[in-house]
Parts: sequence; structure tokens; C-alpha cells
Amino acid sequence: MTAPPFCGPVLVIAPHPDDESAGPGGAIAQHAARGDAVSVVYVTNGVHGDPTGEREPSAYIELRRREAESACDILGIGAREFWGLPDGCAVTPTDLANVTSLLVDAINRTQPATVYAPHVGESHPDHHFIGLATERAIASLADAGNAPVLVGYEVWSPLAAEIVLDVTDVYDAKRDAVRCYPSQLAHTDILAAIEGLNAYRAILLPHHDGDGGRRAECYRVVLPSPR
Repeated sequence: MTAPPFCGPVLVIAPHPDDESAGPGGAIAQHAARGDAVSVVYVTNGVHGDPTGEREPSAYIELRRREAESACDILGIGAREFWGLPDGCAVTPTDLANVTSLLVDAINRTQPATVYAPHVGESHPDHHFIGLATERAIASLADAGNAPVLVGYEVWSPLAAEIVLDVTDVYDAKRDAVRCYPSQLAHTDILAAIEGLNAYRAILLPHHDGDGGRRAECYRVVLPSPR
């Protein structure tokens, strides 16, 4: 596809500040360009994203928030929520229930037509957990007859692709959004990793020309059936 298949308001669920850009950044830019309202929830504050452990926690949290605000400006994300939960923690059943409840509330408040969240096959435990919590939130809303479409996105782990989205036209914006996170780029080459994934995914585009210049993101509709 050359544009996201679902129109209308969009809510992006990001486990950490940077996942919205590294994952569905191209789709977000395309939604915004055609006039779909895009909002984002950052579930964790990313406080454990510094592998050295040398940064003062409150200042590091504020830094990551400023980076996220800059990335949102580039991608065209309007409303932003920062829940401030810690990342990198062992998750209990109570944690899962609490985050699921928060997600239900966020979806009811924002009334999106489409929710993007990490697919549950993501190898990063925070991504897996947030993907699972979002699935449970959407399932509970589906039981009540008021559920948006849940679309799973990939960051570090490829999924079984159902939607292949050509994002070549907005890829410069995605790169620029990822570059807004020097705190993360300082220790992880996110740009190279995401570029590799999106170049690899471009092989699935029709009439692949082999020149290496095209980029694609892959998605899967999780719940419920597309309307």
C-alpha cells in the first residue's frame, strides 16, 4: 500500500520515547499528511534507557521527554501523553491489569478509529508487555461493541506481515524523528537497525527495483476484524 489503509483519528501506543518514530514513524507521517489526527501515549518514561546508569534520573526523564516532543513535531503528532511509568521492570499480573485499565481509559477518552501498538512477538519485554496490554484493552472494548482497529507494528522483531506500507516518500521525516533521540543513539545505532529493517521490508513491495532506495513498514491487524 502507498497510504495507511485506515482513516480517521489515530492513537499510537509507545512503550518508550522513540518507539513511535522507530516503529510506525512512516505511517504516522502519512496519517498526519492526509489530515488524520494523531495522538500518542508514552507508557514509560524510559528512565532505564541509559546503560551507564550515570545520569541523574529526573533530568534523564525530562531529556527523553524533550526528545519525544521534538520527534512528535516532525511527524505531525498532536496530543501527547506521558504516563511516566518505569521501564525495564519485572511485570506482575497486577501491573498488566493496571496498564490495561489505563489503556481502556485512554482509548475511551481519545476515541481513535485506529490504535497502533507493538505486536506481541516483539523480543523487547517492555514492547511485548505493552502489546499484550493493548490487545486486552481492545478485546474488552470489543466485547462492549466499541472497539477501534488494533494494528500491530514492529520495532526490533519482524511480524507476519499483513500490510506492507511503502513509506519511501516520508522516510526523510522518519529519519529526522529518530535523530531527535541522541540520548539513545549515543549507545544504540537505531538508525542503522531501523533502516535495515525497512529496507528489508521493501523487498515485499510490488515491482521492487533492487536499487535499495525504497523503504517499507509492515503491520498486522490484531483486533477486531477491520471495519
